[in-house]
Amino acid sequence: MSISWPLLGRDLALGMGAGLISGFFGVGGGFIVVPLMVIALHFAQKRAQATSLVMISCGGIAGVISYAIANSIAWLPALFIVLGSTTGAWIGAHLVQKVPDRKLQMAFGLLLIVIALRMLLVNQSATANDLPALTALIIIGYLASGLAMGVFSAMLGVGGGILLIPILIFFFGFSQLLASGTSLLVMIPTALLGATRLSRRGLTNWPTGLRLGAGAVVGALVGALLAFRVSGSVLQIGFALLLAAVAAQMLWLSVRHDGKTRPAL
Repeated sequence: MSISWPLLGRDLALGMGAGLISGFFGVGGGFIVVPLMVIALHFAQKRAQATSLVMISCGGIAGVISYAIANSIAWLPALFIVLGSTTGAWIGAHLVQKVPDRKLQMAFGLLLIVIALRMLLVNQSATANDLPALTALIIIGYLASGLAMGVFSAMLGVGGGILLIPILIFFFGFSQLLASGTSLLVMIPTALLGATRLSRRGLTNWPTGLRLGAGAVVGALVGALLAFRVSGSVLQIGFALLLAAVAAQMLWLSVRHDGKTRPAL
């Protein structure tokens, strides 16, 4: 089977850009790739979401390596979050079949606006690493956080970091960098499970996802290295502004279109 070099170059470049954002902010990059796939590449919303999860799992591995070397991953809390997130991903992959594309786009945009406002209005110290002791209540909190992350990840085609990072910072005392590294670790099994379950329903385009993932690996490594050279406040403001721009784009798309699904690629 011959290789389409323009297609390969397009997907590698797109994946590299998303990976750069992923490694830099500790998120999956799905909130960049999904709108572009829907708007520019004419993917159906659910197919774009499922395919982006493949890229997210690939980029997450590269980002985790960089954050682990810098000792910016909370390994034990991540274990409890993963237990919740994989359960949430299983639930979300089931629910995504029952929600129309237009409503998913609207939910995607509204979610990003809420998180962007939260990030802009609350200035969290980038060096606060006084994590709470692992009491039963804290463990339940980690499990619940992971559950919410997993549901949103599978339903909206994002890694879930855009939801998990603010939770870890504002409720558990994580620094921006520690939350980012922990989020990337949790994302890998969460996104992979979501992609696998959606693949059974014919939604996951694995060749495209793997091409995007190859680019994301390179981008995530570079992004993670850059994150350690930028102040936490700049990182937080940049993250919020990026979320707001993507949210506006997705809300416009959901209002403009009549809800009919575009042809899936």
